[in-house]
Amino acid sequence: MTNPDQSSDLSGRIALVTGASSGIGRATAARIARSGAQLIVAGRDAPRLDAVMREIGAGAEAELVDLAEAREIASLMQRVAARHGRLDILVINAGVSNAPEIGELTPASYDRLMDVNVRGSVFTFVEALPLLADGASVVFVGSVAGRKGQPGDPLYAGSKGFIRAFVRNAGTSRELMARRIRVNVVSPGPIETPLTERATADVAIRRYVEGLIPMGRWGGAEEVAEAIRFLASPAAGFTTGAELTVDGGMAHA
Repeated sequence: MTNPDQSSDLSGRIALVTGASSGIGRATAARIARSGAQLIVAGRDAPRLDAVMREIGAGAEAELVDLAEAREIASLMQRVAARHGRLDILVINAGVSNAPEIGELTPASYDRLMDVNVRGSVFTFVEALPLLADGASVVFVGSVAGRKGQPGDPLYAGSKGFIRAFVRNAGTSRELMARRIRVNVVSPGPIETPLTERATADVAIRRYVEGLIPMGRWGGAEEVAEAIRFLASPAAGFTTGAELTVDGGMAHA
């Protein structure tokens, strides 16, 4: 049983956060670092990764990687293995939302989104499996779009629906339970990030979205990061295959 005084302390743990160059990933990286973990941040935007490293300070490591490319994922895990030998925390956050209207969808635009949101997420997990220490925690970042129908990007919603189903099953697999590896998903609602800045800057869109949220406001990336940190910590030691929504009540409205 976990000592409550140590439940939020991540000291001595090796953590990898993907999609860490902005938004939820950046906030999560900073939050996990403040909890004492040895942090590795991965992203494909070098200037933004540099800004994250300056924010976190000494001790963190940056990895420039495109998680749509399977070879780059495998290479990333090889480098982590060579330097650290294990991972205790894996946050799979990398994602995009750039598909055209459904009637204008092409195989190329489909691949661009699904290669990151689905294939990239799955193979980040698969390639990390040999590295995950017994008792490790894996947290995927999903979206309320994966469980609640609404106007918007159906391909993005479908990709996040896949993640939701994948976690429910992976989180209770016999293989992972034998190693006490927990797998959970945090599903944010509308969050103010660089990915949503175009929507939040439009007064009409902002108010429309706020009207869908029982709490009547957009969320902050730090609020999602806190939920991820909880699932990554020993405080969530009896939680696996679960979905934690951070959406102001939107999924249930």
